[in-house]
Amino acid sequence: MTHLRRRRFLTRLATLPLLLTLPAPLVAQVGRQYRIELVIFEHLGPESRSFMDGAARPMEVNLSGFGIGEGPIRPSRRGFELQRVADRVERSGQGRVLARLAWDQRGRDYYSTSWIRIQEGRYLGLREEQGEEQGDASAGGLRTLSPQQERYELEGRLRVWVGRFLHLETDLVYHVPHAVGSDPDVLAGVPVRGSQRMNSGDDLFYLDNPAIGIIARVTRLGD
Repeated sequence: MTHLRRRRFLTRLATLPLLLTLPAPLVAQVGRQYRIELVIFEHLGPESRSFMDGAARPMEVNLSGFGIGEGPIRPSRRGFELQRVADRVERSGQGRVLARLAWDQRGRDYYSTSWIRIQEGRYLGLREEQGEEQGDASAGGLRTLSPQQERYELEGRLRVWVGRFLHLETDLVYHVPHAVGSDPDVLAGVPVRGSQRMNSGDDLFYLDNPAIGIIARVTRLGD
């Protein structure tokens, strides 16, 4: 998707009636409770496919951090409210939604904010053959797989931390199983790393990458 097409695409998303009722921006504060919502999608189109074919390479994925529902990160009590945004992404034909995420967290600074483990999109199998020593034995001889052993289209970690503003930081890999010229036995990927400054209460924020787009909304709780 070219830069101009992305701009037009986001402009159309911003016209949703849902987004016109949001409160005015509020200054981010450590210690406040926030609700984070993300729509993560793969860009469709020849430009994105060409980029992925050219940039895909074997990459290590950092899966350190909690999954949503583990540790200090809990699914939002109000659920996911950007479904209309996700639907519009898919109806546009310019994106395929990989994840719809919503969680509540306390605002912390850069040094104390926990990473959230992300494994979304299609399941791609296991990273390695299971040996006798791998996994935990359970009834019937079955073994429990750890997140580090399983592979998904989009993997890695992200977090939202508080400075003068809220910041969405990503350290992700989008796997491209059928990249041109790739080794069929090696799962190649492209990096999705970046940072987007945000305010609570604003319409939408967008973190762009040639392969992946992330639409975010942050709501300050308790007001």
